[in-house]
Amino acid sequence: MSYSVIKGAGYILVHVPGMVMHHGTTQTTEKVVNPGSDYLKELPSHMRSYEDCLAYPPNQTYIGNLPIDDLAQIPEPWADKKVEKPERFGKFGEIMPEDEFILLMQACDVFDLVRLDKKFVAKTLPKLKEHPLMNENILALIKEGDEAAEIKSAIEDGAEALIFADKAVGYVKRAHDVDVNLSAHVMFENLVSKASEVLSVLHLVKNAGIDAADVDYMIDCSEEACGDMNQRGGGNFAKAAAEIAGLVNATGSDTRGFCAGPAHAIVEAASLVKAGTFKNVVVAGGGCTAKLGMNGKDHVKKGLPILEDCLGGFAVLVSENDGKSPEINTDIVGRHRVGTGSAPQAVIGSLVTDPLAEAGMTILDVDKYSPEMQNPDITKPAGAGDVPESNYKMIGALGVKLGQMERTQLPAFVKEHGLKGYAPTQGHIPSGVPYLGYARESIMSGKTKNAMIIGKGSLFLGRMTNLFDGISFLVQANTKKDEKKAAAPAVKVPVIGIAAAGYELDPQNLVDAVEFAANKGCKAVIIDGEDCHAKMEAMLKSGEIDGAVTSHYPFPIGVSTVGRVVTPALGKEMFIACTTGTSSTDRAEAMVKNAIYGIIAAKACGIEEPTVGILNADDARRCERALLKLKENGYSFEFAESCRADGGHMMRGNDVLRGTPDVLACDPLTGNLMMKMFSSFNTGGNFEASGYGYGPGIGGNYGKLILIISRASGAPVIANAVQYASQLAASNWLKISGEELRKAQRAGMNDILEEMRSEGKHAFEKPAAKVKAPAKETVTVDIHGVEVTDIDAAVESLWEKGIYAESGMGCTGPVVMVNEAKAGKAEEILKEKGFIA
Repeated sequence: MSYSVIKGAGYILVHVPGMVMHHGTTQTTEKVVNPGSDYLKELPSHMRSYEDCLAYPPNQTYIGNLPIDDLAQIPEPWADKKVEKPERFGKFGEIMPEDEFILLMQACDVFDLVRLDKKFVAKTLPKLKEHPLMNENILALIKEGDEAAEIKSAIEDGAEALIFADKAVGYVKRAHDVDVNLSAHVMFENLVSKASEVLSVLHLVKNAGIDAADVDYMIDCSEEACGDMNQRGGGNFAKAAAEIAGLVNATGSDTRGFCAGPAHAIVEAASLVKAGTFKNVVVAGGGCTAKLGMNGKDHVKKGLPILEDCLGGFAVLVSENDGKSPEINTDIVGRHRVGTGSAPQAVIGSLVTDPLAEAGMTILDVDKYSPEMQNPDITKPAGAGDVPESNYKMIGALGVKLGQMERTQLPAFVKEHGLKGYAPTQGHIPSGVPYLGYARESIMSGKTKNAMIIGKGSLFLGRMTNLFDGISFLVQANTKKDEKKAAAPAVKVPVIGIAAAGYELDPQNLVDAVEFAANKGCKAVIIDGEDCHAKMEAMLKSGEIDGAVTSHYPFPIGVSTVGRVVTPALGKEMFIACTTGTSSTDRAEAMVKNAIYGIIAAKACGIEEPTVGILNADDARRCERALLKLKENGYSFEFAESCRADGGHMMRGNDVLRGTPDVLACDPLTGNLMMKMFSSFNTGGNFEASGYGYGPGIGGNYGKLILIISRASGAPVIANAVQYASQLAASNWLKISGEELRKAQRAGMNDILEEMRSEGKHAFEKPAAKVKAPAKETVTVDIHGVEVTDIDAAVESLWEKGIYAESGMGCTGPVVMVNEAKAGKAEEILKEKGFIA
């Protein structure tokens, strides 16, 4: 089914200095706690005129008159800069003056709560009638007005004043005598949000060239809530705004998520359209009076004008695929899960690198990122810095950590993939969506191919949870036009580079390996000369090669390689995880991660349900306990059973030789030794003649397909490594990697590993006092699963409970031996104390 598309966008600002002074929470709070403050005295002299607001460069960018790239060329700060010949109307929307907006508020009031001064109406209505989008239906909702004395009396009686040019020109009254949810203050905020949303939708309908009657669903994603004492946030802003905007065939609902609300709403809209439930869905959000002048104290202190003097609004139309508009790729959606945590790396990973990795992409594959697009003129004086730039640096830094680019590329990444912030600090308004209008234009013109929209929100503000929140989605060039191409396009054969760094055997082996690989249907090229690793990196980055085979490559911590051998007893292939690299500095944790990396490699090579065995070595039992917990928590995989009579998940020498498991989890030093023995035992150790080499580096979101071979590898091994790399590239191994790691994380892998680290290898200490063994009994039952380093502590813990026990060493490792009659109780004690799983 085709993806839904962005059919159009509308963006509006409303200059409301009167509302800044009397309804922004920074000012209203100051009036209560410090009514005579210097800030309140100085504030009026820092308010901007409508003309200054209109000429402010970021405002002109927001409505589409000043391209983002042009804004970036204007030296910061912009507060003292003006655009020559600024226009009220732009290609996306407009900057409306406060007096006209007050009339629009009354037009949006269907309960006669907004009353206006008749002289004010008489003076302002002719201006509004000139507005190109104000039709007769809207204008008919504006009443003649009341006498000034009536306005004054109502305000003195508790109504919320509507102030224009320092004069009360109307009021909003309460909608219920005792219900605080319908107080004059709440109704004022909600009508402001509704009216600014209506204005946004009107511009959207014009910009998208759609008949308003063709919209069949609307989603509001503002930050206000409407309802009464029985359902404080019952809604419905969406349907209320749709009514005034003339969307006569639309139904709708409200979506809330603090600043992440718009991104959530657009993903919902895209899904509704893709599913065929609705054809045209509008997502819109109105402005927020509470945030007006939010950073005013810092601006006044630094001699700046009050820059937060505008309400913001936006509207986006999500429609069925028309074959030309940019698509919302709902297969590439990042999301901050309940278990993600709030660490910056975890947040950026969940929203950016994780969804990209699942799609086989890196951060460099996205042309532009749009996170919180807040205007740095506003945030820097308040100490919050340049918010968009900080986001780009975090994305880039994670890319560096994952090996997707070099640290020296970070400044260029910020410049090339980032955007200058220009949106008002209206909470949800700057959160990713301001760029959608520009993104649509850029993608349709071919200037860029895609953009990632990132919405983030702080849920603690509602005092229901301390969790962070966020969601992202990818907007891309339309692909529907490609669907009618040939039914059976030629399958691209991956190109694999062979970087001959430090190769010790006859170079003819490399030439032979290319030929052998070609006989297997694979394509390889030799990368030689000085600094061939740098050449290899450049070719990978440019896409000239899809993967590489090389030797002695430095992988970052967290990445390890998965080797592939042919076992001698039965000729069965087996993946050894791992053979080089360091997935973790803790051996047991590394073995757990290696098991998952091995599953990834095996699945990418066509084994749908690979079995996992654990090499019977130090920390094997700790690894087993962790894998068992993962399995219990829902991570689906199957353990291999030892070929020995007593079975179990521990793989002995017989199992290794026979290839009992598909994936053998072990530590890298042991894995490296086994790789060398498997690969070179039939040459007496002179060179490696069998197998597929030490395999690809896998871990986290590591995005380079680089496989390791020994410098003493013969042509057959090199050719097999090329085949291994080709299989991984063709199967989209990065997507498989992302999916598997996601599954493991959802099963609590991070918590399990953290618990393992906190316990430590020697977590089980002997009792402080010397424990005397109970009377000796015949011990005939072996209890397996205790680490050798914990065996004495395990025995003494049973002595403490009056159970005689001895330690011993069985074929599978250390055992605790007890009397058959007490075996059940002994196991319960050892499980309770954490010695066995």
